Amino acid sequence: MAASAWVFYNQAKKKLGQATGGIRLDSGIFKMSLHTSASDASVDTQSILSQLSGEIAAAGGYAAGGRTIAGVAWTVAGDPSSAKWDATDLVFTASGANLSNVKYAVIHYSVGSTTSGPLLCWSKLSTSQFSVTSGNTLTIQFAAAGIFTLT
Repeated sequence: MAASAWVFYNQAKKKLGQATGGIRLDSGIFKMSLHTSASDASVDTQSILSQLSGEIAAAGGYAAGGRTIAGVAWTVAGDPSSAKWDATDLVFTASGANLSNVKYAVIHYSVGSTTSGPLLCWSKLSTSQFSVTSGNTLTIQFAAAGIFTLT
């Protein structure tokens, strides 16, 4: 099964572009964390990473709070008729231990500690949880049109 489209958290829609406590798509550090099927990652009313349950165990090269997303770009085209948010595909490598019980990926705006910061969006990677065995990788490949496009 292909991963689901990225779904915005309700509070993220309100925080886009806010000067104080907001989410700036053109700057800042964004991270992706991985969550189990027991997680509430798909509950759209969550607002900050520390509220989410069921992050996968910090093992096999995975750290709490996830990995930094590189190459983040906010591109406005036209008058502006559309805007696209994209980034470099992200690869998680299981090293020395498995990345166990993965089902969801969550993107959040990183502020301070690894578990703080507003949530932006989530995707269901599979219909059931799976594990990435040591020595293998999980690649999150973003769509050619970007993580999301506003038109």
